[in-house]
Amino acid sequence: MALRQLSGDLDDVTAFVTLEPCAFHQRTPSCAKEMIARRIGRVYVALIDPHPKNQGRGLEMLRAAGIQVVTDFLADEVRPSLAPYLFGAEGSEPPMGW
Repeated sequence: MALRQLSGDLDDVTAFVTLEPCAFHQRTPSCAKEMIARRIGRVYVALIDPHPKNQGRGLEMLRAAGIQVVTDFLADEVRPSLAPYLFGAEGSEPPMGW
């Protein structure tokens, strides 16, 4: 996780991420929880994570902690690159509205 390369509180740091920070621990720790613990200042997010364990929960956690969150930042540019990774083989249908 890139945040581990920085020391101290990060209240003056702005993170730009392609995908919503995860709200749960699976293969890696929750990025949303790490951002909250490190007191990151603001987060710009391109896409909301369609994973059933996330789907906006990471953003809710950040906002509840008082972190400024901006969504849909460069979403149209990011979506084509992430769609195959998030939804499988080319041609599979992403969820409605994604």
